[in-house]
Amino acid sequence: MTTIDKSGESLEEIIRTFREDYKIHDWELNYEILKKPTKGIFGLFAHKLALVRFQLPSSFDRAELFMQNLLQKMGISYTSLKSRTEGKTLFLEINGSPDSGFLIGKNGSMLDTLQYLINRVFEDNAQIERIYLDVDGYRERQADSFLKPYLPQILQVKITGKPITLEPMPAAERRIIHRYVEQEKGLRTLTIGEGEKKRIVVFSAEQNQKEALSQSRTEPKRRNNKAPIHTHKPVPTPNTKTGNTSLKVKKPNRQQKQPKVSSTKHQ
Repeated sequence: MTTIDKSGESLEEIIRTFREDYKIHDWELNYEILKKPTKGIFGLFAHKLALVRFQLPSSFDRAELFMQNLLQKMGISYTSLKSRTEGKTLFLEINGSPDSGFLIGKNGSMLDTLQYLINRVFEDNAQIERIYLDVDGYRERQADSFLKPYLPQILQVKITGKPITLEPMPAAERRIIHRYVEQEKGLRTLTIGEGEKKRIVVFSAEQNQKEALSQSRTEPKRRNNKAPIHTHKPVPTPNTKTGNTSLKVKKPNRQQKQPKVSSTKHQ
């Protein structure tokens, strides 16, 4: 936090001005009154201004304070709220809450909702690119299990320099891949496709996106490795009398259980 001293004739005016200047919310306000204002008596004593020392929180501090205030409003108790930063990314982890199951929700649904909310609140803050929220290491355990089958493919990109395109996956799973690759030096990711499930292209940081897309495979794999099914069309039969070509298909015998399609011959 940054310390800022403000003076004025009124304590209320100093606090109001400070909040407006720095867009401070109630739960972010932290100050100490160093001097109270006094008025001179019959001109014998000089008029003294009030002096207030404020603690201006950083962007990361404000995000942490927001989560603390939100949990208090929800009536959630916890032992600690740990925070760490990597560049412009903030990691928050709630620990020791008796309501951890509620905070996580089914398949992490409540945790995703809370994470989405805090990211929306600070989406216009240039100092923060992303906020990750966790409860008692839940996301770390899920991420480790999910990442395991993809690690050999990502390693190949680092070794060969050739990009790969992963299978379509929902946003929550894509974030795990993005987060992991962010921590790997020399690799980058981009998202392609439309709809809820999109693909991730993992490529070398020495390439640009256009080069990575041109070298990566984006065609989906066939399911069960089955060959494509080709449909057969009836063979055109020329009419010897008129010279016109018409389609002549032999009707199947109804007495046969499995009708066969036979090709017509020229008459």
